[in-house]
Formats: sequence, C-alpha cells, structure tokens
Amino acid sequence: MEKMHECPFQQGKIPQQQVIDEHGLLFPMILLPKESTEHCNSLQSFLHTIRNNRAWIDNQIKQVGALLFRGFSIKTAADFNVVVEAFGWEEQPYLGAASRTRIEGRVFTANEAPLHQPIKFHHEMSMFEYFPTKLVFFCEIAPPAGGQTPLLLSHKITERMEEIYPELVRKLEKEGLIYASILSEEDSPEDSITGWQSLYKTKDKEEAGRRASNSGLITSNVSWEGNNMLLQLGPLPCILEVDGDKKAWFNLLTFGDPEKPPLLGDGSEVPKEAIESCIQIAEEECVEVKWEVGDVIVIDNRFVMHARRPSKPPRRVLAAFCK
Repeated sequence: MEKMHECPFQQGKIPQQQVIDEHGLLFPMILLPKESTEHCNSLQSFLHTIRNNRAWIDNQIKQVGALLFRGFSIKTAADFNVVVEAFGWEEQPYLGAASRTRIEGRVFTANEAPLHQPIKFHHEMSMFEYFPTKLVFFCEIAPPAGGQTPLLLSHKITERMEEIYPELVRKLEKEGLIYASILSEEDSPEDSITGWQSLYKTKDKEEAGRRASNSGLITSNVSWEGNNMLLQLGPLPCILEVDGDKKAWFNLLTFGDPEKPPLLGDGSEVPKEAIESCIQIAEEECVEVKWEVGDVIVIDNRFVMHARRPSKPPRRVLAAFCK
C-alpha cells in the first residue's frame, strides 16, 4: 500500500464505505482537491495532477478497485473527455447491445434505459473475449432522487457462494456458463436495447450472423427464429482470477432471472436458489454512491461490479471504456 502522505489528493468519506484491509484502505477511495482553493479545484490543476501521478493512480485502482474524484471543476462532456485522455489508458471499443450514444471523443452516454428501470449488477462486456479493464463515469446532471450507482467487490460474492454452494462454485470454475440471448430485428427504445440490424449495421441475416460470430462475443452458435437472432454464448468463463488473490464473480447470474437460469457447461441448470442467493449477497455487500455534479468514478472492471438504481429525471451520467 502507498503511504498516505504520498497521496496527491485529500481523502474523503461517503456513507457505507468498506474497510478492505488491515491498513484501513477504504472502498471506494474518495479523492478530493488538496486544498479548497479555486486553483486546486480547477480542471487544469486536476489534469496536471492526474498526468503527474498516473503510476500512483494505477496502483490505487489495482488495490482498491474504485476511485471517486469529487470537487473538481468538470462540467461538460468535453471536460470529461480530456480527463479520460489524461489517465493515459487506451480506448476499448464498446461492443455490447445496450443503447449508447457517442457524445464527444471517447465519451458515451451511460446506459440509456428508462430511468425508472433498475440496472442489475454486472461486469461490463463480460460475455466478450476482450472487455474493458477500466470504466470511467462522469456525472453531468445529478438526479433529484434515486439514481445511485452501487459498486461491488465481486470476489466477495465468490467467497460467500463458496461457503454456501461449494460444489456449484467448483463447477462454475471448471465448466463455465452457457447463455441464450435473443436480438430483435428492430431497436427497442422502451428497453434501450439495440436490435441486430443496428448493432451489426446490416439488414442481411447471413452477414449479421458472420459479424456476430466475429464481434468478440464468445459465441458457440447463431440461429434464427423468424427475424430474431438467437445467440448461444459460451461456455463462458465465469470466475476470473485477478492479480492472483481475487476470484471475481465474472458472470451474469446477478443480472439474470432465477426463473430462466443459464446452463452450466455440462448442460445442467444453475439452481434457482443459488441465483437468488448471489443476487442477495450482491445487495448486502455493495456500496451505494450518490452522485454529485462533477463526480468522476474510475472502476477496475476486472473485479468490481456496478449497477444503477431507479431515479427521477433528470439524470445524465457519461461513460468511457478503457483497455
């Protein structure tokens, strides 16, 4: 652990923060300007501090999993884009089916699903061979009520599930999971899901199938039911060893429906009660972040899950994806 006096920021606190090691390291780590002055709070000062402390920042993300930068003068998508560039991480193309709009440079809207709908815990692009290792979020408009982003150290799910369902966890590690996914022909604005024509930029089924198979999805089969594309994904690795000491719960059991479980690699169903347990554990172990305007959160997507609580409008959170 880096010594506290070497931290280029002042450290703050939010409700629910978790102590994650014997040194008192907190998840997530809250980083504020060193001093409450116009100069220290400015965007240019923030960019200068990031560029001069990239190694320190990278080390903290690796240790803690999530950093929340608060109190800096970041106001627009353009501001956020230069912040993302300042971190120095290469862009990871977004390939998922959630509806997003590129706003500025590397900046996209976060999931455009209606604000009254929750988004369950997940690792971004966990079904893809190449997924972003870091996510960066920015709050341009804070919601008047709700809309928190819960963060979760997903290896905590693995640890607790090993205690309750040791044999299932062994199977998940060995065999992985098989998912079935259906993509409609047209976009679904009410659910903010992109249809296969928009996603693969073609109206030709055969070409769409080829593009799906070459998209980076871990796809074992593409078939058709009328105009719906049926994707069988997997078996996908679903417990990811990170840095030799964390077994991340790198799967969508927290996102799924217990009534429609995915299959284990051997073709058997994941027990309904096990899915319900991991969903409950996620809720018990998470830390909810209430957004403030100008907040920037960096997440290590390898071992930190995120979600979204329902909110009243307006709410505008932007996102960038990094290798």
